[in-house]
Amino acid sequence: MENVFYYWILWGAWIIAAFFLKKSIRRTMISAVILVCIASGEMFIEVSSFSLRVSFILALCIGYYLASECKRKVYHFFSVMTLTSAYAGIHLFEIFDPVWFIVDRFFVIISVISILAIYLGKSMPERIGLLVLSMSQGELLFWVILGKFHDGLTIGTADYLNMAAIGCFIVCAWTYLEQIMASFNQQAQKSAKGKQA
Repeated sequence: MENVFYYWILWGAWIIAAFFLKKSIRRTMISAVILVCIASGEMFIEVSSFSLRVSFILALCIGYYLASECKRKVYHFFSVMTLTSAYAGIHLFEIFDPVWFIVDRFFVIISVISILAIYLGKSMPERIGLLVLSMSQGELLFWVILGKFHDGLTIGTADYLNMAAIGCFIVCAWTYLEQIMASFNQQAQKSAKGKQA
């Protein structure tokens, strides 16, 4: 199975959403979206000379939804364009000049896009929106450019799904770690003030 990281990470996310989040419509929606993404992992739609993976289209829609919820629209737009260019640029750079890549592009893309999404976003939905939308648009841009030279390409490859899933995992883990550190910081400040009083 090519996209093993994609399935494992989404399955873990579904378990967390279904059993650990508070009961609400939001929890139901998150669980349903994750299950649809898992179910559509191997479904394709033929468009002209391209083959589109259905989970890629869902990721693109999720990215646009999260972007529409963002309050800083102009900032978010330029951040997404920067990350989209980085994603497509790394792919194209690897094709045209592979000598420079000591580390596999898979790890380079995950590292660069995840770090930039964490740095540019403030909240978890904003960071995930940045990551998912920029990777989806970057994947689309990359394959549209390659489509001028080749036919029968698949937009939303297994590599893309794995990178998006791992990137989302990194963003979520980092955001939760920040929240835990902030709560520890608050507790330490409260105890320090209590000792001074």
